Amino acid sequence: MLQYGHTFDQTFDPTKTNTYNLFVSIYKDPVLTKTKDTGNSSVYMGKTSCLLINECRYLIATVSHDDNQPGTKINLSKLNWTNFQTRTLKGKFPCDTCNSANITLSSPSLELIERTDKYTQYKNDEHNIKISLLHTKTNNLYEYPNGGDIISALELYQTVISF
Repeated sequence: MLQYGHTFDQTFDPTKTNTYNLFVSIYKDPVLTKTKDTGNSSVYMGKTSCLLINECRYLIATVSHDDNQPGTKINLSKLNWTNFQTRTLKGKFPCDTCNSANITLSSPSLELIERTDKYTQYKNDEHNIKISLLHTKTNNLYEYPNGGDIISALELYQTVISF
């Protein structure tokens, strides 16, 4: 087959590449730190600046299990994440501080697809992603609006994104 040229990676997906590039541009390609391995995945985190006393805001990228040691630092642009989160969490995690979202960028819109008592879920067909906003209030099915955009969702820091 090499007589006709090189073969391409069979897992190449231009939609995912565009989505990865969007998040890299939103956060200016932050450096994330590997914090742990869990089963068949590895978790990378970065802390964004916040003024909360007992909680911090984090960027979290989950990738297929890799051989990097916890503490390894790597740019978001080098991670093919399967799940990306912006979360407000109690406790401190061993990672560096990175940039907050660039809210001046044009942000793709979101379409509501489901409401449950624990989350409201949206989709964006252009990037083929689902965005779940975790509810912070009990018994409040309508905590979040019927629509919005990706950057606004990320800025809530109760956000889980998956393909």
